[in-house]
Formats: sequence, structure tokens, C-alpha cells
Amino acid sequence: MAKLVYIFILSAFLFSIFATPKETIPSGEIFVGDTIQYNIEWDMSVSDVSLEEGKFYEDHTLPTFEIQTVKKDKNKISASIIFFVPGDYYLPVKWKEDGKETNSKLKISVLSNLTGAETEIEDIEPPIQFSGPYVLRLIGLIAFTILNLYILYALYLYWKSKPKIIDALWEKPPKLLESTKRLHLLEQYLNSETINEKELTFRISNYLKEVYSEKFEENLLGTTDSEFLAILHDKTHIPDSSIRDLRLYFRDLKYNLNTNSISKEDATIIWNRIKKDFLL
Repeated sequence: MAKLVYIFILSAFLFSIFATPKETIPSGEIFVGDTIQYNIEWDMSVSDVSLEEGKFYEDHTLPTFEIQTVKKDKNKISASIIFFVPGDYYLPVKWKEDGKETNSKLKISVLSNLTGAETEIEDIEPPIQFSGPYVLRLIGLIAFTILNLYILYALYLYWKSKPKIIDALWEKPPKLLESTKRLHLLEQYLNSETINEKELTFRISNYLKEVYSEKFEENLLGTTDSEFLAILHDKTHIPDSSIRDLRLYFRDLKYNLNTNSISKEDATIIWNRIKKDFLL
């Protein structure tokens, strides 16, 4: 009976040893800036082992370490970790053992690369001291700088006090965009007593090409209506139906012998509809 109890206790002890995941890191000292390889292995009695990539903070300023890569196999996880701050760390590894959630118990000690014997800045750079002839040179430099500043200020006051004469030839009149000129001519034509619908379509077509030439920064005036509308289809969000209707309208009026005149009201309606679809 005692032998059976002994075997049972030994089996339970061995089972608990092998059930606990095995965590390993490289032997030797670990310093700030080192990248180490961390491994954890387990058997079938352990489940839900997790380790995620990312930076981890002790406060909200700088990260203390970063898990750069995590490779997961069936019963093993390997991770690449770099440390930024010295100290003792436990990785955020979790698993379930007999239904109970457990965290990593492997302490990783990270050392600083600083020895404490580094030279301070004040030990490297001696304080600036002026004595003897250097004092006279410093006083002379300061006096020379003050004199120059005074002269520059006096010149500024003199220039400011002089009356300003503006030569009208220097002021160049603002240059009107070509599209603005064409729009002005188009609006003048819309107010004409007699409006030829074919001529109106040519003026509208040329104005649209000028506007989009300036917008796309390329010359579209030499393109055909079909080529121009194909460019609008590719480079704008104008509905296909509007582009198709304008193509048919230009084709029916610009390339036939139609010499009909229309009223100013009808011409304005045509122009407003095209302007709404292509310019607003």
C-alpha cells in the first residue's frame, strides 16, 4: 500500500513538472539594446498560450522593451525581443494550466551599458575665461557691434522718413486668365439679339477646353470633342450620362449645316445646363 502511495505521489510530481511550460532565453548577461530569442514549449495539458507583438511601457513616455516578432508552432512559441531600459522584466506570456490562467514566471534581468565612470560635459569643456588682452578685444568687439547696429538703425530711420514715389510703370496690371476672357466673350454672345446655335456650341466647347487646360495644366484646345470628353471621363467625376449627352449635342450641331437661330432664353437654358454639369 505504501508503495502505491509513493508511486502516485511521484507520478503527480513528475506530471506537474512536465505540465508546466518550459521558458528559455540565451545564457549570459543581457544589456540594453540587445535582441534576445525567447522560447516557450508545452505539452498537451497546457492550452491557450499567448504572446503578442508590440511595444510595452512602464509609463506613457518611452517603451521599456519591444516584442518584434512572434513565431507560433503547435507546441512552441519563439519571439525576438529588444530591451530599451535596464531592469527586471516578466514577459506578457499567458496560458491555461488545468483550467487556471497562469502568467510567465521567468524573470529577465537587463543591465545598463553605462559604467558610471563616463565624463560629464563640464569635465570636457573648460569654462570660458577672459583675461589680459582678451578683455580688451572683447570690449572692442562689443563696441564695434553696437556701432554697426546704430548705423543700420539710423539708415533705416532715414529711409523711412523719405517720401515714397511709386512709378506706375512698375505696377504691372494683373493678367487675366484666357478662360476668363473666353467666358466674357461667351456671356456677351448670350446677350446678342441673334444667336446661332451652331456658333454657340463652338464657343461653349472652346471655353470648356480652356478651363480644363488650366485645371489639368495641359493644352486641350487642339483635341477633338471626343478626345476632350474622353479625358474628362478619365480625370473627373462627371457622370457618364452628362458626358454622353454633351458628345451627342456637339456632334449633332457642330458638324452639320444647321444655321438655325435660337432665342436668348433658350441659349441661356442650354448654357446653364452645361455649366451645371461641367463647371459647378
